[in-house]
Amino acid sequence: MQKILTILLFLISYQVLGQRTIKVSVNDFNNDKVIDTLKTFYEGGSGFGGRYVQIVNGKTNEHFQLTNDGCFCEIKRTVLIPPALAKTENQPFLDVLKAELLPEKRNTPDASLEWIIKSAYANKKLENNTFFDLIIDPKNNWKHHKFEYPSNYYIEVKGDTLTQLYDTSYEAPKRLHKKDAKGFLTYYAHNHYRNRAGDSLQLSSSNNLYQIYHTSHGILVKKGTTHKWVFISDVSITGAPEKLRWESISMAKLLGKYLLIKQDLPPTGEYKLFVINIETGICGRLKYDLSSIDDEKETSVIKDEKITITIENEKVTYKLKDIFKELEKQYITKQKRD
Repeated sequence: MQKILTILLFLISYQVLGQRTIKVSVNDFNNDKVIDTLKTFYEGGSGFGGRYVQIVNGKTNEHFQLTNDGCFCEIKRTVLIPPALAKTENQPFLDVLKAELLPEKRNTPDASLEWIIKSAYANKKLENNTFFDLIIDPKNNWKHHKFEYPSNYYIEVKGDTLTQLYDTSYEAPKRLHKKDAKGFLTYYAHNHYRNRAGDSLQLSSSNNLYQIYHTSHGILVKKGTTHKWVFISDVSITGAPEKLRWESISMAKLLGKYLLIKQDLPPTGEYKLFVINIETGICGRLKYDLSSIDDEKETSVIKDEKITITIENEKVTYKLKDIFKELEKQYITKQKRD
């Protein structure tokens, strides 16, 4: 008992004197009749940050840690499980750390995260294309089930999926590429919403077939009783603002079965234009670096089936049919899907 009190007094002193506010709790988390120590704290700056959760095994003095530290530009984040923590005997510790760090668990992704995951596997950069520098071809289908608003949760990932989705501003550990590597993909969907009380989707455009809605960082299309997500600002795929509290979707214009999307990238003052075939889901990013300052925040002028955009203070005009035609040549599967 005296030993436990001494440890607690030390930890409390550390909390008071240290630069981080540390929450400490003690318990026999693995039921081996020896008290273990759980510590949680937050570290961060203006653009990065996250929570750290640590457990010290009271019997062996082993230290285990999980963290969601990362860039505030990330709408998803991958947490890699350390090999020692993945051992069966340490499952009680892993369960405690997960409960402290992660939101609720889901077994399968919702439709919006599904778009991100599929897009992570199906994208390519273009170097010499007339119009595009990025193609995304997630092959997303119309959903017939009831629409659900995205929420915060995590799913378990491993193997090739973990490797494909693991994206961080920090150096990736070597254990990431091992076949038995496991982790958690956390979806911070609260970033979609400007107002959690209900202002989650705003109608952007519509015609007799489609209704286009946008969140702060995503585009949803409804057709009759079906729906699909066709775009989400993900920093590792499409690019994103430096902080997701800044909205990235500022325009979604419907052009027949195509969409023209303006993606703002604060605080740079730059934006990107994406063209999407709603039915097939293929998405192309126009390769030009555009500035909201140059054209006084007017994305473009669409008139007489042409688009005029400002590039380095000069206005350039292209035929929309030529842009659409080029997009249809870029399916990653090399097979057009109507």
